[in-house]
Amino acid sequence: MKTVLCYGDSNTFGLMPDLRNRYLYPERWTGILQRTLGDEYRVIEEGLGGRTTVWDDPVEEHKNGKTYLLPCLESHRPIDLVVLMLGTNDLKERFHVSSFDVGQSVGNLMRAILDSRSGPDFGSPRILLICPVPIKDRGNKDLRRMMGEGYQKSLELDGYLRPLAEEMGAAYLNPGDRVAVSQEDGIHYTLEGHARMAELVKEEVLRILGE
Repeated sequence: MKTVLCYGDSNTFGLMPDLRNRYLYPERWTGILQRTLGDEYRVIEEGLGGRTTVWDDPVEEHKNGKTYLLPCLESHRPIDLVVLMLGTNDLKERFHVSSFDVGQSVGNLMRAILDSRSGPDFGSPRILLICPVPIKDRGNKDLRRMMGEGYQKSLELDGYLRPLAEEMGAAYLNPGDRVAVSQEDGIHYTLEGHARMAELVKEEVLRILGE
C-alpha cells in the first residue's frame, strides 16, 4: 500500500462556500481520490481552514503550516507522496506578502519535506506541488477587505511555483480554471470543482507512483 499525504488549507478540508459547513467525505476531492485510487493507496487528508505556509496569523491562531508539517510527516511515515497545496491564505492583506514571498515560503516547506526522512526507508517522500486555484472577486465587501490585492497575486503564483517545482525535482500541477470555485465567495470549490480536482490529482498520483 502506498501512502499519499494531502497537506493543504480549507479546500483540502472541504469547506463549503457558506464558510460554515463541510462537504461530506465522499464529496471532497480527497475522499473521491481515495475511492478512485482503491485499496492499494492510503490517502491521508490533512486540510485546515486558514492554513498559511509559514506565517503566524495574528487573527486566527494555529494556522502556521510549517509548525505542524514536521510532526505531521513523522506521525504518518513512511509517506510515498506529499501533495502540497498552500498559498491562498498567505495572500490576505494582514500578512502583507507578495506572490514572490509565497513562492519562497512554499520552497521552505518543500525543503522541510525533502529533509524530513519521512519517506520509505527513511528517504525523502516525493512531492506533488499544486498551484492554488486562482481566487475570484464575487463582490463580497468583507472578502475584498480581507484579500485586497490577493486576487491579482493569486494569478501570479504559477510563475513562481512552476520553476520552483522543476528546481526541486517535484511534480507540478496547475489546475487553473479547470476547477470551479463558487459564485458565493470565489475561493472555495463547488461540488463539481472537488470532483474535477480529484480527477486531476489522480492522474498525477498514478503517473508518479503507478510504476
